Amino acid sequence: MSSELELLKQQVAELQELVKRQSLIISKTGQNVLELQVARQKAGVEAFGKAPASKSGSQVEAADYATNEDLVQLVGELQGQLENIEERSIRRLVNSTKSDPKDLISPLPNSDAEIPAEGFFPRSLEEFERISDTALYKLAKFYELLPPSLKEQEQFEDYLEGKVEEFHISEIKDEEVEKELKKYSSDQLEDVFNDVARYLGLKLRRGTSTW
Repeated sequence: MSSELELLKQQVAELQELVKRQSLIISKTGQNVLELQVARQKAGVEAFGKAPASKSGSQVEAADYATNEDLVQLVGELQGQLENIEERSIRRLVNSTKSDPKDLISPLPNSDAEIPAEGFFPRSLEEFERISDTALYKLAKFYELLPPSLKEQEQFEDYLEGKVEEFHISEIKDEEVEKELKKYSSDQLEDVFNDVARYLGLKLRRGTSTW
């Protein structure tokens, strides 16, 4: 019992440290962006004051500088990322306490703050332990724990080029998943299972992995 308590304390400390590091990174990124915008605005104002106004290159372009709306949007996006990180950390912590096969597990939001739909995510430890390779692959894709396939790369390029309006890497048909699974050995699938378990904060492992 004491060893489990120590392990739980260690996991809590690791999660707290992870949240702290990620929060600092996001905060620093926001600060750097704001400093860059201020510097660009200052340089533009100085250039505008020294050169006569004209319709050519000396005229200050309003689109080159950040507006209040831009900064508000940036702060909102950064705040959203912080909240998503915190939400995942809390749910991981809750999941790390689960031990009975019937215990319900909490679904985590992915990087886009999306929660997996009901039926897509295993409800209990028992369901997760018995998850099929197809469902496991889809779940790993949802959390971006697997590299994109060639077809997914092509679909993403179409999205960037404006050929399609939406792109969701986790939306894969079963027949496509079956083709991709043939490229994985049993050991590799065990690694995928363990990666998903770690991401969710679960203690379940397959194979010889102990952490």
